[in-house]
Amino acid sequence: MLHLSPPEPAHSAAPTPLVLSDRLISLAEDAERAGLPTTATRLVRLACAVLDESRRAAH
Repeated sequence: MLHLSPPEPAHSAAPTPLVLSDRLISLAEDAERAGLPTTATRLVRLACAVLDESRRAAH
């Protein structure tokens, strides 16, 4: 018998830049493992840009 866990509750707040960057890095790792190095590089650059932008906005 297949047992499915209940879906995670929807959050109304946007993720923080740190959480978003972490998710992008995880996707980059998956892309690298899948043999997509160009996509992985773009995702890492995007993760860095998210953190850089949040640092600029804080000042």
